[in-house]
Amino acid sequence: MKRVIIITTVPLSLATLIKGQPKYLSKFFNVTLITSSSPNNRDIEKFEGVEIISIDMSRKITPFKDLKSLIKIYLYLLKSKPDIVYSFTPKAGLLAMVASFFARVPKRVHNIVGMPLMEASGKKKILLKSIERLTYSFATNLFCNSYGLREFINKNLTKRDIKVIGNGSINGVDTEFFKDIYTKDEKDRLREELNIRESDFVLLFIGRIVKDKGIDELIKAFNILNKKYKNIKLLIVGDFEADLNPIDNIELLNSNRDIIRIDFQKDIRPYLSISSLFVLPSYREGLPNSLLEAGSFGVPLLATNINGCNEIIVDRENGILVSKKSVNSLINGIETLIKDKKLYQKLKSNIRNSIIKRYNQKFFLSKLKDELENLYK
Repeated sequence: MKRVIIITTVPLSLATLIKGQPKYLSKFFNVTLITSSSPNNRDIEKFEGVEIISIDMSRKITPFKDLKSLIKIYLYLLKSKPDIVYSFTPKAGLLAMVASFFARVPKRVHNIVGMPLMEASGKKKILLKSIERLTYSFATNLFCNSYGLREFINKNLTKRDIKVIGNGSINGVDTEFFKDIYTKDEKDRLREELNIRESDFVLLFIGRIVKDKGIDELIKAFNILNKKYKNIKLLIVGDFEADLNPIDNIELLNSNRDIIRIDFQKDIRPYLSISSLFVLPSYREGLPNSLLEAGSFGVPLLATNINGCNEIIVDRENGILVSKKSVNSLINGIETLIKDKKLYQKLKSNIRNSIIKRYNQKFFLSKLKDELENLYK
């Protein structure tokens, strides 16, 4: 049985982005995980049924800490002698590919799931481009979670062959888990807790509360719509990342009583169950899990017309696409679905089947397993 080591920067990625993937792959490979230390690692180990090696990695550019992490990963790989190292997220990708190259790991696979340099400029963009190219140069194989992102990479960074698994994504979506089975009483209790009426039109955002997710535009658009429509609410579920990519409109967010903010939740399904529309006004994406999860749950989608989002959403068939960084476009898209009940019902009736057909997790994981096995055929 081939030995596979999966490396990611933070445990949250294991608990959310690829939840269930190590468990599935462990049926066919000897799987070990490497990520930063966290109290949650024990729970992840228990759920996935595989060992986690804790090696701290910083998401920021920290040369001395990064060198220390690199050496620790290298020494572990040297001792464990894996057949495949599989990494995702930018920092883990760089450290994993460099360490596995010098540890003479035969197959070094990096999965590109996000591209911070898309919104960077100046010296930072030059640095991020250099880091990406360096990561690719040490990898034997490149995967990518969306066709649009692959096109961007081939145009701007490398002409190398990049494999998209299935129809894209990093893990597919568990369509039986993300399914509305909540009773009316359960929904009513949550609405009462959050001061939401059953007749309210609830906009939901789930993710990191950062500038690149379009939160500033979402808050501005909602405040304008809120003056016109008194029965709308905005529910924002996620944590701030003030040190990496802070938003500008924190005061506006906190001052509107119809904007309800909830910290990061391990289980987002209760919030999906009371939502009318899932909104992702992001500036950049790979292929966003949040859209797959909301869509699988049966919630219509509204997102920016960028790669990844426009691969999941067929405009006016299972969701609405709007312009990036445009408050007016957001307002028009949301208002269209508030007013046009026939279009809204069409999107709602189409969305779940469109996700099941293309992004079912069982299909994705079987394709990923095949790709890893094919590395040795």
